[in-house]
Amino acid sequence: MTSNPVGVVLDTIDAQMGETVEALRQLVRIPSVTGDENRAQLHMADLLRQAGLTVETFTPTHAEVAGHPSFSDDGLPLGERRVVVGRMGSGSPVVVLNGHIDVVPAGAEERWRHPPWSAEIEGGCVWGRGSCDMKGGLIAGWAALRAIATVGCGLDVSVLFASVIGEETGGVGTLSSVVRGHVGDAAIVLEPTRGEICPVGAGALSFELDVEGKAAHGAMRQHGVSAINKFTGLLAAIHELETKRNARMDHPLYRSGFLAAPISVGMVAAGDWISTVPERLVASGRYGVLPGESVIEARREFESVVSDSASADTWLSAHPPIVRWVEGQFAPAETPVDSLVVSALGRAHSRVVGGEMGLHGVPYGSDLRFYVNDARMPAVLYGPGDVKHAHTVDERVSIAEVAQVAKVLAVTLLDWPGQ
Repeated sequence: MTSNPVGVVLDTIDAQMGETVEALRQLVRIPSVTGDENRAQLHMADLLRQAGLTVETFTPTHAEVAGHPSFSDDGLPLGERRVVVGRMGSGSPVVVLNGHIDVVPAGAEERWRHPPWSAEIEGGCVWGRGSCDMKGGLIAGWAALRAIATVGCGLDVSVLFASVIGEETGGVGTLSSVVRGHVGDAAIVLEPTRGEICPVGAGALSFELDVEGKAAHGAMRQHGVSAINKFTGLLAAIHELETKRNARMDHPLYRSGFLAAPISVGMVAAGDWISTVPERLVASGRYGVLPGESVIEARREFESVVSDSASADTWLSAHPPIVRWVEGQFAPAETPVDSLVVSALGRAHSRVVGGEMGLHGVPYGSDLRFYVNDARMPAVLYGPGDVKHAHTVDERVSIAEVAQVAKVLAVTLLDWPGQ
């Protein structure tokens, strides 16, 4: 053991970066779309064991989380999908590192610059589905702990490393981990934040909007009512709502004019025949919740706008659209900027990179809410990658950012305040 281990650990992270990049590429090459995470989780468990962590795996069941007020039922099966939790150290306090292994579908693979599961390297980045969101973050955390174990300097804090399932559709993995007691004094969720601290995140609620029309032969469309045409008026009202809601946003960690709570319609299904006036349309989307806003009030405002828009239309007033809240229901969450975890990361950043670390809020929901709102822990988002590269073609993460985040995490844990 060395008496001054930080510099040695940082050098070790540099020396091991070739293996770190290869570990990231291997993980990206294992498809782990939400609901099919097990193979990647088994690989993650092996990586954590190789880094010297004691590893526990468990399979959440519907029965243990269904009654929890923060549970979002995505309709996917539970009981066989593993959550992986590694532990390093036996001291106090306890710091949780969290990352989700599940990724969104790759979409049309022919549109990608590189095949989405190939993990090619170009321009100093690893490319592929999940590289940014958020296997780059998982591997950065793993690299930090691996270097600490390699040096053998030990930790005065305990670290819980949670690699979870189901984040993209509601967060059942982190919720089940919290329910099982995998909590502590602070948490760092390794989402892509460009290597800046994000102590506040907006919420996001998944919705379905069911619009009724009246079928008729396309040649006699004047005798029918197109659900598509009726939806366009509702969509205009929803766009106006987005503008109105974000105009009242005032938060120091969001720049003026930033779209903190977007509303996006992601899927529309209507009609059953090309020459039939469509009698039903179902639109599905995500509805942003402003930081500090209650989910209940946010839902009420959306439902009220849909109802008011429908009441102005003769057909819709008699056949009101139905709003359903489905799948992921992500509440906003916020940790005070003067909390210990923010200052610890900030000091580590200054030591590794120099200067002050940036602070900003994010416009998306995440597993941050389970630690802050349910476990009552201070928690932040912090990881490599830019979220603008997530959920789209040509997803990628900067190798330099992975290395930087690994170093900042290592210094944060080694120099945790009070140790």
